[in-house]
Amino acid sequence: MTYRMRKSKDIILFLVAFLLLACTARQSNNKQLIWADSLMRSLPDSALSVLQNISTQEFASPADSAYYALLLTQARDKNYVVQVDDSLIRYAVAHYDKVGDVKMRASAHYYWGCVYRDMNRQAEALREYLIAASLTKETVEKRQLGLIYNNIGYIYYVQNFNEKADSVYQLMEGIAQELKDTTLWAESLSRQGSIAFMKGDNYFSIAEQRLLDAFAMVDRVDNNGIKADISAMLSRLYSRMEQGEKALFYGKLNLSLRKDTVRAYRAFLILGDAYYRIGQYDSATFYLNKSLLSKDYGRKSDTYMRLADIAMLQGNAALSMQLERYSSAYKDSLYQSRRNAITDKIVEAEADAQVTLQQLYYKGRLNMYLYIFIPVIIIIVIIVFFLYRKNKQYRGKYDLLQKNNQQLEKVNQDLSQHYACLQEEITQRDLEIENLRKELVSCRIDEEQREKLRVELDEMVLRRKALVKEAFLHSPLYAKMQAIIKDHLDTDTSDKEISDQEWQELIVSMDSQWNNAISRFHVKYQLSKEELYLVCLSLTDFPFAHLAYLMHSSRRTLYRKKNALCERIGFEQNSEFKEILRKI
Repeated sequence: MTYRMRKSKDIILFLVAFLLLACTARQSNNKQLIWADSLMRSLPDSALSVLQNISTQEFASPADSAYYALLLTQARDKNYVVQVDDSLIRYAVAHYDKVGDVKMRASAHYYWGCVYRDMNRQAEALREYLIAASLTKETVEKRQLGLIYNNIGYIYYVQNFNEKADSVYQLMEGIAQELKDTTLWAESLSRQGSIAFMKGDNYFSIAEQRLLDAFAMVDRVDNNGIKADISAMLSRLYSRMEQGEKALFYGKLNLSLRKDTVRAYRAFLILGDAYYRIGQYDSATFYLNKSLLSKDYGRKSDTYMRLADIAMLQGNAALSMQLERYSSAYKDSLYQSRRNAITDKIVEAEADAQVTLQQLYYKGRLNMYLYIFIPVIIIIVIIVFFLYRKNKQYRGKYDLLQKNNQQLEKVNQDLSQHYACLQEEITQRDLEIENLRKELVSCRIDEEQREKLRVELDEMVLRRKALVKEAFLHSPLYAKMQAIIKDHLDTDTSDKEISDQEWQELIVSMDSQWNNAISRFHVKYQLSKEELYLVCLSLTDFPFAHLAYLMHSSRRTLYRKKNALCERIGFEQNSEFKEILRKI
């Protein structure tokens, strides 16, 4: 009864809001803003100057303020001004989401994504780009859609969602062809070539063709930035293809096209590697040493490894081993820095974008008809009368349900308290393990003490592993999994689902129990999301057949996926993942 009445009230308020909005919403008539907008495409620096000299006190309406906020954010972006505050564009987004102008709404969300990009908040940027892409499809702004795809593809690319990135760049290529936009076309081909390169030797011919097509295209439009990026990728590709002279040619070209040839650390690494491929070790060492000035851990790791190769070829094994240790240290640092990367947030950002688009869709459906109110009211009256007659019948059941809920709540509280205690104990064990490891590397203890500490550390690690497993078995997630399985066994269905966050909790828990073997397994074999979930679930105490209830799949499908994964990674079918992980 309450829900129906609330729903009716919402409909009334919805209609009132629509009428008020229809009376107040309008486009800005500020001539300075319109002038700045007209300059944006061809003279973005002039547009920025005009906007910076406008007094915001002159604005007569929220429409003017929102228009100004959008244009200023756009002008800054086109003039390559790094924006670290989203309050301005946030105001524009809020306004256009209310007004319902699809074109302006799409632009606002796009430039909000650009601001998030400047702030290095890639997940939020992706969310806004996805929203902007869906909205832009409703307009004729093909070029804007191409730019949006370029940004979406790049985020997927740098976060190693290569299949998604490749699909987006193909869409971008189609738009570039339609618009005859050479620059956009070249960028799409270049990225597709880079993705093909990362797939391995079997795709090198495809990568070469894409990159050469992009190079030929951009060579006609005098865009040194893109040309330099393509040259860098071609040099890397030809190095892997053992075509040293070509690698050297494009490596030199890449460096010559860079504006800053003093801090072109990536270009130094690429050129140094090219010289290495043709056996000119002095030149290779020269450029590789210049690349070491970079602060990028991955670049430093690659540089030290190549210098180690050169030292070994020159007969200096001791130096080679030292340089390899440097490379490994920076690689470990890179791994640690990426452990907190936003990759896991990408899926969440995609979901958030869909939710927002749905909300915007329903906000746009303001064409309600007054004649629906009378049937709704009649239905409400009937429901109220029916509920009143049934109220006494359901009261007893309700009281019993309340009592059961209270008991269940008490059990959950006890479970949560125990789980929290286990988590505290795990944290304490982590501190003790860390202290033991620090003592082990200390120079102030003899070998006998060191051996005792090693034994103590091994025991401590085993105790921590046992605690992590016990914590999982007492966690709300484990209880939820049990409930889902029970529901399916009892009624063949369940209204409960494991959320994305809970899946991540499972992955973290299993990875901790297995000494990070799952992380290594995931990285080594590039597991899909479903494959990763299947591996983690297989490590629990649940029967394999019951995993189908948790993954919303059939048993036959899960067995097929398991066998396919075993075959792909070089193990026999029906192999147990526990045995596979022990071998990693």
